[in-house]
Amino acid sequence: MSLALLWFCSFTLLQGCGTSAEHSGTQSEARASIPVKDTMRIHFERSGGFAGLQLAVTIESDTLSQEDLQQLRWLVDEADFFALPSELREQTPRADQFVYKVTVESAGRRHTVETTDEAAPPTLQPLLDWLSRAVRTARRRS
Repeated sequence: MSLALLWFCSFTLLQGCGTSAEHSGTQSEARASIPVKDTMRIHFERSGGFAGLQLAVTIESDTLSQEDLQQLRWLVDEADFFALPSELREQTPRADQFVYKVTVESAGRRHTVETTDEAAPPTLQPLLDWLSRAVRTARRRS
């Protein structure tokens, strides 16, 4: 994780971050990868768990190392993030699981996905893991 990420990650208490906008394009448009020169902003919130902690971070693409940025773009693409439904929940919520809210802004698109540990599709899990590590790393150094 680059030092620049740690300097520019901002933590907030869990707050609403506005409304989410669904991408209205086709599946092939949604799956199109994020242009390399395009800036990207990701707002990540994680709440719940046994302790009920609430964590949040906003990551700006221009604060990341080239390696971290490349990996993050790949994770967003592999998750097919812009094609995911805005809410992914199981019918019977399990106690003490994490709840995630991820908003990605890139290439003029903005999409928010809210999910839980159990409801997150396997393609989204690596992105959630990467963002959770980013929060933990930044917290240890602050």
